[in-house]
Amino acid sequence: MDNKLITLFNKIQAVPYKCRAEISKLDLNVPYANCSQKRELLKRTLDVEGYKTRYLDGIFNWKDLPIPPNILRILKKSRTLQKHHLLEVFIDGAILKVDPTWNLELECKGFPVTKNWDGKSDTKQITNGKIIYYNPKIQTLKLPYFPDERERFAQELNKWLGWNDNYAKNNFK
Repeated sequence: MDNKLITLFNKIQAVPYKCRAEISKLDLNVPYANCSQKRELLKRTLDVEGYKTRYLDGIFNWKDLPIPPNILRILKKSRTLQKHHLLEVFIDGAILKVDPTWNLELECKGFPVTKNWDGKSDTKQITNGKIIYYNPKIQTLKLPYFPDERERFAQELNKWLGWNDNYAKNNFK
């Protein structure tokens, strides 16, 4: 068991997820982050500690998560397929899919949250549904994207997840 790897993963995973989070400075003191930002934080942290890592992207379906139908219906033109960003970590000859996206608190909403990760196997992934993985340095995949619709979806999803204007101020000082 690699306790350092597990500790670093837990630290990044503990950063609360926020869809379409805007952050001016990405460091371990951020009050929230999205999947891309969490991946980047984990990569930087692991790279400094000497771990070998590689970017990995995927496509998942928001419908495979327990999000209320009224929020999913916002994605009329964009549809519910979504790009996702995670990391591969090379450990003892194995390549692990490591995804710190969902913080532990999201388990109460029914999200597939990694708890007590062993550092030797893949973490739970963004969804229990189908995920199509690809190397973003080799492939680029395009999905329908309508910014106004995606922003409205993010606002409603974040509200459902418990975010409001004072959430970070009150909970992450």
